[in-house]
Amino acid sequence: MAMNWIFVTGTGTEVGKTYYAAALARTCQQSGQRVGVYKPVASGCQRDGEGRLVAEDAVQLWQAAGQPLTLETVCPQKFAAPLAPPEAAAADGCYIDEELLLKGLDAFQPQFGQSQAFDTLIIEGAGGLFSPISDTWLNIDFILKAKSLHPIEVILVAANRLGVQHEIIATTRAAQASGLTIDRVILNTIHPDDSTDTNATELAKWIDTPIQT
Repeated sequence: MAMNWIFVTGTGTEVGKTYYAAALARTCQQSGQRVGVYKPVASGCQRDGEGRLVAEDAVQLWQAAGQPLTLETVCPQKFAAPLAPPEAAAADGCYIDEELLLKGLDAFQPQFGQSQAFDTLIIEGAGGLFSPISDTWLNIDFILKAKSLHPIEVILVAANRLGVQHEIIATTRAAQASGLTIDRVILNTIHPDDSTDTNATELAKWIDTPIQT
């Protein structure tokens, strides 16, 4: 059976991508699947007691999936500045290695002559779907390149609040215009407001994508 790849993206930052991706990894792992998790690049990382950069999002994913492989494999490119990845890399005097963004997926592939190592691979982007992930790629560019290597289910996470209809409609339509289909929308309720209970129903009038709350 082919490994299932899932890319979790968002309408922006702080919408609950990591929370959802970790919950999904935990559910898959508890159902008996071997789950791989991959965060191609992370910024805003903190240093541990030995001075090494640690991406908290990657730690959450790794722990939820049962600690597969190593944290370095899960997130190979980490930067300290709380900026978009290419800006954070520049602040450290370097740049995002675009080849490594894709090559990092190799660690989760079945080894030649061996049985498949992982049933599911969950990938979490940095920022929103159209946020820069390197000097020349947005998250959507990474997804399209990865999708040329292997089928990927794309899940869009958004904060369930006033204004989310615009965010989701704009993101899904822009994605479609760029050649990418969003397979599922997750409305993540962080701070409920008067629109929370009706957003899913109203969105269904405008997009065909399945919506979960």
